[in-house]
Amino acid sequence: MCFEKVVYMEVSWFDEGEHSSGAIGARLSTDAASLRGLVGDALGFVVQNTATVIAGLIIAFVADWQLALIILVLLPLLGVNGYIQVQFTKGFSADAKKMYEDASQIANDAVGSIRTIVSFCAEEKVIELYQRKCEGPIKNGIGQGIVTGIGFGLSFFLQFSVFALSFYTRGLLVSAGKTTFSAVFQVFFALIMTYIGLAQSTSLAPDVSKGKASAASIFAILDRQSEIDSSDNSGMTVEHLKGEIEFHHVSFKYPSRPNVEIFNNLCLTISHGKTIALVGESGSGKSTVISLIQRFYDPDSGHITLDGIEIQKLQLKWLRQQMGLVSQEPLLFNDPIRDNIAYGKDGEATEAEIIAAAELANAHKFISSLQYGYDTIAGERGVQLSGRQKQRVAMARAIMKAPKILLLDEATSALDAESERVVQDALDRVMVDGTTVVVAHRLSTIKGADLIAVVKNGVIAEKGKHETLINIMDGIYASLVALHMQLPILR
Repeated sequence: MCFEKVVYMEVSWFDEGEHSSGAIGARLSTDAASLRGLVGDALGFVVQNTATVIAGLIIAFVADWQLALIILVLLPLLGVNGYIQVQFTKGFSADAKKMYEDASQIANDAVGSIRTIVSFCAEEKVIELYQRKCEGPIKNGIGQGIVTGIGFGLSFFLQFSVFALSFYTRGLLVSAGKTTFSAVFQVFFALIMTYIGLAQSTSLAPDVSKGKASAASIFAILDRQSEIDSSDNSGMTVEHLKGEIEFHHVSFKYPSRPNVEIFNNLCLTISHGKTIALVGESGSGKSTVISLIQRFYDPDSGHITLDGIEIQKLQLKWLRQQMGLVSQEPLLFNDPIRDNIAYGKDGEATEAEIIAAAELANAHKFISSLQYGYDTIAGERGVQLSGRQKQRVAMARAIMKAPKILLLDEATSALDAESERVVQDALDRVMVDGTTVVVAHRLSTIKGADLIAVVKNGVIAEKGKHETLINIMDGIYASLVALHMQLPILR
């Protein structure tokens, strides 16, 4: 349930530091295990010990109510001791949880970037950083152990103190002839049962503290309502989608960077069946246009329409099903190449459809040359394939989806000129009646677009076809082309 909730969170939630992959992984594993331990074995012990305490008190009251009353007056001392332990260990548990999340994030980053670490001979640095992050939990554990040990010792001290006081009191009563020796022993053994139950319960204080911290962490996820929830089936669908997209006076800032303005009153029309290329300097907001179209984020003001309908009014899952995305660094899953391509059709594609999509993406030849062909495992994040191979597989996955709107974010940047030409021809055939939004730096990719929009300072500074924009004296597009023409990639 917790994992399901995480998957349906809006993208901006993952931009926050406390929701990094390491922190979320720690929550789903250690927090769930701590909570399971609390409601499993620990809960069973509590029920057992509660029954033991009640039974002991009943036996004691039946045998000698006066002595039992003395015991009952002293009983809260152990309860106070347990409460103090819980309060002390609460802080330790919360601190340790944060430290473990930080250490988990470092380990997660190290494993995911092991090739970079090895190439820079940074193994010792990463190990040292991980050990430094683990020092906190170790010290925290020592402190928690000291508190728990003192509390456990104190509970035994109180227990035997009550025993001594009880024996002394009953000894006086026996010598005075007001009670019998057998009644004293009945109460004594009932007393032992009661205090054993209480002592075992107080020993669970660290587990209770961990469980409470874990429960708070997990329920913080479960109780939070995603602001952009793809599991919500409410909203409209369009039977015959054309794919015309319009940005109406859109202003936007990333929630994680509220002081950095990305768009300021941006207006843009993307006609259906056309290809629009977004160009501009790095960080100008080109990729943000694609993120807003897919509703990874919502604008701060203004609105975006699809075929004249605000995208917030459309069913989110249906909206994203109409789009195919290929990014600069495509993510492949640790599954066979066949399954990665079939992912574009919810994993239900036939072998013929998979091969056809691969051929259109110019990927069939290299896949067939692999030892296991389409059954080759791509590896974590596609690590077993080269950058060009990953992009072609990702392109095949997008083609498999047969989208009405194709979003290409530097999708051909890792392809050579020949592969790019083949893939571009294939996309032109696939997207005959579809809308294509391209973010690119390559002149060969840009100049064939039906419309080029130049993004600068949060607005569309220039737009038009390549032939028009290139001839604008001191124009932004012309300047970008002149600058990039010096690079081999644009020749």
